[in-house]
Amino acid sequence: MIPSILYFSPLLAPWKAQLNAALSTYEQTVEWKAMQSIDQPPTSAIVLLAEKDIKTSDWPLIASRRTIVIVNEWCLENSIKWILKGAVNCFAHDDEHLISWLISELSKFTVNRSEQTKDDMLQIIINAIPAPIFFKDHLHIYRGCNTAFGQFIGHSREEIIGCSVYDLAPKHLAEKYYEADCKLLAKGGTQRYEAEALLCDGSIHEIEFNKAVFTTSKGHPAGQVGVMLDITERNQLIHQLDKATRTDPLTGTSNRREFNLIIQDEFDKRKHSEQRNCLMALDVDFFKKINDKFGHGGGDKALQLIAKWLQSKLRPSDSLFRIGGEEFYILIRDTDIQNAFEIAKQLCKGMATHSFQINQQAVHITLSAGVIELDPTTDLESSLDKVDKALYEAKSDGRNCVCPVFT
Repeated sequence: MIPSILYFSPLLAPWKAQLNAALSTYEQTVEWKAMQSIDQPPTSAIVLLAEKDIKTSDWPLIASRRTIVIVNEWCLENSIKWILKGAVNCFAHDDEHLISWLISELSKFTVNRSEQTKDDMLQIIINAIPAPIFFKDHLHIYRGCNTAFGQFIGHSREEIIGCSVYDLAPKHLAEKYYEADCKLLAKGGTQRYEAEALLCDGSIHEIEFNKAVFTTSKGHPAGQVGVMLDITERNQLIHQLDKATRTDPLTGTSNRREFNLIIQDEFDKRKHSEQRNCLMALDVDFFKKINDKFGHGGGDKALQLIAKWLQSKLRPSDSLFRIGGEEFYILIRDTDIQNAFEIAKQLCKGMATHSFQINQQAVHITLSAGVIELDPTTDLESSLDKVDKALYEAKSDGRNCVCPVFT
């Protein structure tokens, strides 16, 4: 930071000339820079901020600048309020003590930050830890970190110390971190949560934050220390494993486990909305003949082709499930029983006229189906039992047909 630069907020523009004249009297040459928001000046810059220019969103950044709050009428209580929020001081417009304070600050010898803080044994130890570590004061300003933290966010330790999270992270992420910090300091103790973080290479990673409050000798919160664990790969693996447990490995459709999870959720939603959902149970006719003719490999190929064909005929809002063997369920959303019955008949007719190629031979396959409208006033297990019975009835009626359940 260059000591001769003073930043000022909009309402102080008319007063700048008067203040500059007073400083010139004492041979202080100042470069004045207007700012529209407090995040424009660099960290540790001297900022003159009119009280009426301050927004709530500015509070997290007050302590990361050497902020002087200028008020119309000074009072001790108001001055202390701003100092507790991170301002270094508070003056009235006509207070000559402001001139004295500015001359004192502008006359100080600026020591390079690298000379201000020398590595001690603790710093050497935490630098050896590969996980990012940081600590902040009670005003949410970074006061220390290890090498891994600097490498993680793409800033040197010297660039980080004295900054607010708003200076180092995108606003939408900074707001999440700041909110979590406030909750931790207010509650005390420890905190663990997961959130996204922007790495220095521009990629977004999922991070587990483990933080704790440290206190003064009198037990007052003095700040917080945190450790960051990159759990991106772990979460990706969990998602992949979870998806695998919900997917039929042969056809790639959702499986019975996924159906059980989704159908209960849809059934519960139906209780609180006017949307009508239907369920279709499908079974491949004479599937044993396919296995006998082509072997189990040919039977597997038939199931893959059937699933792919069914998926191509469904709306994006509908869901296909392989329940087991050659049996499938289709959840038809936002549809009443009459329309679902027509959809089922079209599927059976379309399947019967379609020709599949298995081992370079044309194969015609038919389906039998049962269909029911899910009634939220009826037990879900009862509805599943009824649609399965309807499917068996379609089988008994000669196959290649649909048996609806009208309630």
